[in-house]
Amino acid sequence: MPEPQVAVVTGIPVTYYEAGSGAPLILLHGWPQTSYIWRKILPQLQEKFHVFAIDLPGMGNENALPTADTRTVAGLIHSFCSELKLDNIYLMAHDIGAWVAVTYVLEYEKSLRSLIVLDGGIPGLMPDAVFMPANAQKIWQFYFHAIDGMPEFLIEGKEREYLNWYFMKKTTVKNALTEADIDLYVQAYTGKERLRNGFDYYRAFAESAAQNSSYQHKLTTPILAIGAENSQGMNMGIAMQKIAASAVSSISIPECGHYIAEEQPEALLKIISEFLT
Repeated sequence: MPEPQVAVVTGIPVTYYEAGSGAPLILLHGWPQTSYIWRKILPQLQEKFHVFAIDLPGMGNENALPTADTRTVAGLIHSFCSELKLDNIYLMAHDIGAWVAVTYVLEYEKSLRSLIVLDGGIPGLMPDAVFMPANAQKIWQFYFHAIDGMPEFLIEGKEREYLNWYFMKKTTVKNALTEADIDLYVQAYTGKERLRNGFDYYRAFAESAAQNSSYQHKLTTPILAIGAENSQGMNMGIAMQKIAASAVSSISIPECGHYIAEEQPEALLKIISEFLT
C-alpha cells in the first residue's frame, strides 16, 4: 500500500491512500477491515486510475463521526472529494463501504461515473430472505453488533479470537489472508473505542435503511453488483435493481467467500476492468 495521508474534512481526520493518475476511483472498505483490503488489486488499478482508498471514519480508527448512518458518512466522503477537487468519479466499495456507497449515489449521483458494489447487505434493499433465521451463520452479527454497549464489553481483550472467526468462517479461499494480514486488522480494531466505532454502523442500520427507502428517484448511473458464490451471490444485483432505472450488471464470483478482493483478486480485476472500459 502507498504511504497513508490525512485530510481534515469538516473537522474529522480522514486517512487515505493515493496512487496512480487518470480519472479518480474511490475505494471504500468494510468491517472489520481497512483500506488494506485493496492491496492485491491496487497495483493494477493505479495503472489506469487515480486511486483514493479511504479508511471509513471510525472503521478501524478513532476518527468517528457523531453518527454512523450512511447519509452522514456519505456526506463526509462527498466533502472529502470536494476538498481534493475530485469530480466525475468512479466508486467501488465492499461490505459496509457498499452501504455508504449506495447512499452516496442516491444523494450525489451527478458526481459519479459509475458504481461497483461488492458483497454487502445494503440497508433497506436486500431481499427479505437474506435476514431469515436460515441465514443466521451469515447475518447474526447485524443484530449482535446493534446492541448498545454489549458487544464491545464482551469482545474487548478477545479481539483476535472474535475477528478470526469471521476470517475463517466467511472465506472460501482459506489462505487468502495470512496471519500477518489478520494481525493488521486486529490491531485496527483493538480496544473498546475502536470496537464501538465499528459497531455504530450496525447500530445505525435501521436509520440507514429508512434513508435509502426515502429516495423516490431511480438511478441512471451504470451499476455493477458483485457477490460471492458462498456469500451474497446474486442478491447484490437484486438489491441494486430496486433503485436502478435500467438493468444492473450483476455477477456472482465462484469459489469465493465474503472477502472478494482478497480471495479472488484476479477474477475481480477482470470483471471490473471489463465494466469500466
